[in-house]
Amino acid sequence: MNGDERYAIPRLPALGFGGDWNPEQWEPSVWAEDLRLMVEAHVNLVTVGVFSWAFLEPAPGRYEFGWLDTVLDACLAAGVRVDLATATASPPPWLGHLWPESLPVTDQGVRLAYGARQQYCPSSPIYRDKALALADRISHRYADHDAVVMWHVGNEYGAHTPACWCDTSAEAFRDWLVKRYGSLDVLNDSWATAFWSQRFSDWAEVIPPRRTPYFPNPTQQLDFKRFSSDAMLDLFRAERDVIRGHSAPDKPITTNFMRFFPHADYWAWAAAEDLVSDDWYPDLADSSSHVEGAAGADLMRSLGDGRPWLLMEQAVSAINWRSVNPPKSGGEYRRWSLQQVARGADAVLHFQWRAAVGGAEKWHSAMLPHAGPRTRTWRSVVALGAELESLDSLAGARTHADVGIVLDWNSWWALELDSRPSTGLSLVSIIRQWYEPLWARGYAIDFVHPESDLSRYPLVLVPQLYLSTDAAAQSVIDAAAAGSTVVVGYFSGAVDESDHVRLGGYPAPWQDLLGLWVEEYRPLLPGQSVDLIAHEGTGLSGALKGREWTEHVHATDADVVLSYVGGDLDGAPAVTRRRLPGIGEGTAWYISVGLEAPDLGALLLDIGAASGALPILHTPPPTDVEVAVRETETERYLFLLNHGTTGQEVDISPPGPARRPSWRLLPSREQADGAVVVPAGDVVILVSNQERTSDS
Repeated sequence: MNGDERYAIPRLPALGFGGDWNPEQWEPSVWAEDLRLMVEAHVNLVTVGVFSWAFLEPAPGRYEFGWLDTVLDACLAAGVRVDLATATASPPPWLGHLWPESLPVTDQGVRLAYGARQQYCPSSPIYRDKALALADRISHRYADHDAVVMWHVGNEYGAHTPACWCDTSAEAFRDWLVKRYGSLDVLNDSWATAFWSQRFSDWAEVIPPRRTPYFPNPTQQLDFKRFSSDAMLDLFRAERDVIRGHSAPDKPITTNFMRFFPHADYWAWAAAEDLVSDDWYPDLADSSSHVEGAAGADLMRSLGDGRPWLLMEQAVSAINWRSVNPPKSGGEYRRWSLQQVARGADAVLHFQWRAAVGGAEKWHSAMLPHAGPRTRTWRSVVALGAELESLDSLAGARTHADVGIVLDWNSWWALELDSRPSTGLSLVSIIRQWYEPLWARGYAIDFVHPESDLSRYPLVLVPQLYLSTDAAAQSVIDAAAAGSTVVVGYFSGAVDESDHVRLGGYPAPWQDLLGLWVEEYRPLLPGQSVDLIAHEGTGLSGALKGREWTEHVHATDADVVLSYVGGDLDGAPAVTRRRLPGIGEGTAWYISVGLEAPDLGALLLDIGAASGALPILHTPPPTDVEVAVRETETERYLFLLNHGTTGQEVDISPPGPARRPSWRLLPSREQADGAVVVPAGDVVILVSNQERTSDS
């Protein structure tokens, strides 16, 4: 059985629908009913074995695969394909009991017990050996099983144990540092150990940043975050390589991400995967969680360089870990699922298939709830499964974006350490403030690594890049030189990759690009604000306020767009623009102040309109209506999602000089022209046979 490379899962030429199936939690008599109901619900993909280590290896070296043989054979007979897990996400009690040194240790020296999940030290050789042995047995046994179409390594790496501070981890950390720096002298220079008499004279003195009386060394902290991400990634790679030694290359290998997760550098992780997958659990207490839903989906698509990805986990209804866990409405479940499809997901999967009756997640909803098929939840599941089945031609479609937002985990880690000018800065909050107005206008948006080719985007946003490597700094410069409009946010370019301040005024890498230099960072206290005045031609007017952050900027070769009014910064530039000299070259903006959301949004939309970046539709969509596009070689799919409480009419005319496409509504294929009404809480999907153009 050979796969089709057009599809995210080559051996599943369709959109995937299903979820985690845990047959080991049930008597075998239940399995046949599960598969019958899966077929009824249009389920074509289930993840099996994620938390089954204790059943596959009930004692060290004693393996029992008979039950899994039966499950996979039954899946194949029912037409349900399998994402087979290595089961290494949750070690069995015998591992922690017999080898307590495999358990994780906190920065305060407390060894955590087994009895939950993910109770392992990422650097433990015992855990690694046992995990690889199990992965080897599973992948060897089932590599050629036709039910298995992909592989699932671990689960949500770092969700509970992103790091370990034990002596084994300390030794592994030293080995990592030797490879990174080569010598103690280089390490000492990088960590600035001349400060506070921290200079090391022997590698044995180097330890993880355990609990200290006062601030620990910041570069030590930063390197430990890098090491911890790499330590987990090494585990993934090791299992991946074991699987690949047995399995055909058209069975992709993945592990599930967690969106804007702070403990793993997903750029590095995505490069190690065949296929990006993700878990998404919106907060029902946040009425704007759909914005995070869109941004997270765009991030997953971007991590895979535009390739389709999988929504590996979501809940049909309620979850179980927040303080209050209300159910989703049927409309939210469908709309939020289709939102992920609209932004690149080629599968909608869930945790889990059948609701558990015991254990820590028994109150986490499932596709098949406790009350069974007579429920609202079940009817919603069946309806969504049928709808996704009707959209099979969408599988493999991609999204073209004109806007790129720079995101870097190294900078994120460094920004949010202690002993900064302000520890109140949150990278995710800043990125959302920049993302949301352009998302609401209907731009397609990618997230991009700072060292990648940024010049492919007419509009490049750098909301916050506190730490910038030389290569990243040059990428921003090159993008502007190639004609992109670049917008740099405050406190960016402040330090190098060792978290050392770049001297000579801030932001040192981009003073010539921006036509300015910053004398001093001036973060604001909670409740403080500054007044701003907009200069002519900015599109902003009235009383403007800045909060959270200001800077003392000196313009040398830039136009002043906003200025501070009153106080120590009276008359100083707050927002600047520099048009690069030469024909066809770009524009560089600098925003030194924490603008209030409406003003930041208006400014970014003005900049976007002038940059040549085109939104998906000519006319801005109504408030609460989200727009997204995916394209194959022959068809374009337009998604209109109404997150509001009233119906909205949407003008579906394309931007710029593009020829008006001939849209048809799905699933009816009726003609749609000019405007479409999207009912409250609903999703409308249209398709056009017009070939994709560069401005659509």
